Amino acid sequence: MKAPFRLGLISFLIISAFPAYAADETAETSTAETTAAQEADEQVNLDAVKVRARRAPSKLGETKTKREELDENLVQDVRDLVRYDPAVSIVEGGRGSTNGFAIRGVDKDRVAINVDGLAQAESRSSEAFQELFGAYGNFNANRNAAELENISAVSIRKGADSITSGSGALGGAVDYTTKSPRDVVNADKPLYVGVKGGYTGRNGEYMGSTDLAAYFKGFDARFVYTRRHGHETKSNNNGKEYTARFEKDDVYNPLTNNSSNYGSYGKFRSQPDPQSYQSKSTLFKLGYHFNDYNYLYGTYEDNRVDRHTNELSNLWAADWQGNIGTDYRKRNDITYLKRTGIAYENQLLSGPWDKLTLSYDKQKIQMSTFSWDVPTNIAARGVNSELYQTFRRINQDTKQFLAKASKSLDLGNVGWSMSYGGGINKNTNTNDHYTVFVNVFDPTFEKSNRSTQEFLLEAESKKKHVFWNNSFNFNNFRIGAGIRHDWVNNKTLPNEDFINAMRQKGLDDAKAKFGATSYALSFDWRFAPGWTLLSKYSTGFRAPTTDEMWFTFPHPDMTVLANPKLKAEKAHNYELGISNRGNWGNFLLSGFHTRYKDFIDFAYLGQRSTEFWNQNTQQWQPRGYSAPTWQNVNRDEATINGVELSGDWNLDSVGLPRGFIMNWTASYLKGKAKQEDGRKTPINALAPFGAVVGFGYVQPEDRWSLRTNLSYTARKKTKDTIHNNDDQSNPWPYTKHSKNYFLVDLLGHYMIGKNVTIRGGIFNLFDKKYYTWDSLRSIREFGTVNRVDNCNDNSGVPQHASCSHMGIQRFAAPGRSYGLTIEAKF
Repeated sequence: MKAPFRLGLISFLIISAFPAYAADETAETSTAETTAAQEADEQVNLDAVKVRARRAPSKLGETKTKREELDENLVQDVRDLVRYDPAVSIVEGGRGSTNGFAIRGVDKDRVAINVDGLAQAESRSSEAFQELFGAYGNFNANRNAAELENISAVSIRKGADSITSGSGALGGAVDYTTKSPRDVVNADKPLYVGVKGGYTGRNGEYMGSTDLAAYFKGFDARFVYTRRHGHETKSNNNGKEYTARFEKDDVYNPLTNNSSNYGSYGKFRSQPDPQSYQSKSTLFKLGYHFNDYNYLYGTYEDNRVDRHTNELSNLWAADWQGNIGTDYRKRNDITYLKRTGIAYENQLLSGPWDKLTLSYDKQKIQMSTFSWDVPTNIAARGVNSELYQTFRRINQDTKQFLAKASKSLDLGNVGWSMSYGGGINKNTNTNDHYTVFVNVFDPTFEKSNRSTQEFLLEAESKKKHVFWNNSFNFNNFRIGAGIRHDWVNNKTLPNEDFINAMRQKGLDDAKAKFGATSYALSFDWRFAPGWTLLSKYSTGFRAPTTDEMWFTFPHPDMTVLANPKLKAEKAHNYELGISNRGNWGNFLLSGFHTRYKDFIDFAYLGQRSTEFWNQNTQQWQPRGYSAPTWQNVNRDEATINGVELSGDWNLDSVGLPRGFIMNWTASYLKGKAKQEDGRKTPINALAPFGAVVGFGYVQPEDRWSLRTNLSYTARKKTKDTIHNNDDQSNPWPYTKHSKNYFLVDLLGHYMIGKNVTIRGGIFNLFDKKYYTWDSLRSIREFGTVNRVDNCNDNSGVPQHASCSHMGIQRFAAPGRSYGLTIEAKF
């Protein structure tokens, strides 16, 4: 009966002696150690000491956040997730939505997002699409975000990572792992009940979540149901509104086919647009343990988010003559995900694998936008009033099969761990679109014929991959080597609603193939007790999307050319670090160099005499004159260099009472992009310098805690920005509003009995007014949404240098806000 205790003690001693390698142990080993420790507690009476797990800097460029830390930091959305990681930021997508992560100078689709190994939707928005149509807000062209109450752990890997995530992981990857019944129930503990409620002050969000799990005769199940509702995120501004306008604001009027006198009331608005949102999420897992070595389980997940926005900041907030209106454009953005899957796990005591996992998943993601243009003279028209309704939906359906296995071998003085496998993925992109006039007082009554013509391609992408990763552990050395090859086949799909202009250019059946081999090499040397030198080389790639290759737009006044010859983007990442771990705590200091090549960018080609589509004759014909022309092209290259620091310090090592802790993290990035003419220009997606220092006390029995996090972010320097790739000599005009800022947050928790925990936080304690760089770079210079005043002169030329950019106040970050959660676990 004492053997389990010896096993737990030996495991503990091994981890203490070789802490730099502890993170490489498999999940099964960790589970076995936990079980052994629990059995030991039953046999031996010891003083209970609960260890508060922190982010342990054991791998270069990688952090793993478990459920406990998500709860500690009151994480309610992806912005909260990276609040204390200055090396990662969130791309703002407009109307409260987000468009993925920014890591090491790249963002959006260049950072992979996976949930249980299943790739999440791309934004479907090529640079051409974003530049031309994103400015008018009629699409929900963002990336879906996971419901964080469904998540048990989040891993963020910084640096090229296609060895793990395939196409898209140029700057890094974000991997979510969903909750499992095995996390909380087994034969000895057959029932788990969790109930959680919370409030987030910055957006008035209320959330409630129920988490139930059970085990019975080999069957286990877990059910997580979460609801949220709130309003727009408050900005920290003076609340003053402005009424200035220009008689002509150069906004395109589709009725007259030229610019119109909309006026500018909307872009002067200092308050965020009124918004309400609701979300509903369900996660259900059901499994059966045939025995200790075979497990079969299924997964069902759905998540829907509705955001209703009264778009007062839209330039259409004025009528055709430029007079302020009585009602405005209204939108409902809908994000919907549905996933079903089945997986089988097999463990062998001997054979070709220690563990084998086979999984098949189906996923449907829909990004939709309803828009309504409400007339300003409803009272005059009465029951005959009409409104213009637009519906645009982007669908992404995925089917994926994965097979992966792991095996560990003891070769005397060498430990060899490997993983290998492959997968097949089929992704289909389709669209729904219509515009119609409907009756205001009965929107189901349509008063015109629907227009359903599409200009976005429908396409199919088939991907296959195989991989083999290895880790060799010697006495004081660890060598990692991995290789993966991906095959990507893209083709467009026939679509009856596809406009004739594109069909006649042969885009109904366009095809492209890409192949890429990715590598990962690492070498770690424990050169002294507690000290480890770490190094890593990794590669990444991103195959062009169908929109980037084949998107074209026929218009008499301008042209977007397709480019079927686009090459895949590539990344090479080199990293070196040194770490120390001991009873006092740990730290990791690392530096990296990343090279990107063949960046895909939307380039202005100048005035060209190309063909255009004659709507009257329904034929292509020579333009006969020059017009502005754009095309997606491969830019030459970019390089990013950076330094990152992270660590934790147990302050009882310097004489303070046990429970006092300190942690820190910092990130500094610098980089340049090389243009076709050889010029080196700044990269707007690079985050400015940031650092976070935390200090706090956790009562040794975890009854209560109190800590503060001090965050510093440097301003984005004007010299580190460019206006755009077609105007490389000037900076981004809104950079002048970027200032250094220092924030203080207070967080803590208190346990009531053994089962109930109250957590609270005060964020931006001193009510600092500031703008994040990601908010400033999301402001648009043309279009109808996300606009501010640019102080145009009589010729329509912006006067940014002397302009105060009225309306920028609504982009300010939230002021002082509060968060609270109450959670009961049984």
